[in-house]
Amino acid sequence: MDFTTEKLSLVRKWQPLIEAHVDVKTTGNFTLRMCCIGFTKKRDRQVKRTCYAQSSQTRQIRRKMVEIMVNQASSCDLKEFVANLIPEVIGKEIEKATSSI
Repeated sequence: MDFTTEKLSLVRKWQPLIEAHVDVKTTGNFTLRMCCIGFTKKRDRQVKRTCYAQSSQTRQIRRKMVEIMVNQASSCDLKEFVANLIPEVIGKEIEKATSSI
């Protein structure tokens, strides 16, 4: 429950919530439904209160999220996938790939 409460505290006003959902088959023939939640963040020294993204940027970010989740989950079996979730390998890869958008 602590993990869930920690993630819920990330939701704030003035920054959009970007969600992505995808169904993926692992190499062990398991079907997983993955959800990813992302937020925009302010730039360094930004004065403006909001940090909204344009709809095209949101679509690009969501597309990148789905692409990374599919690549990570379909290339390994369930045990390896869960081992990748614990150190947040997928989350860091998504953050790195979408930071330039």
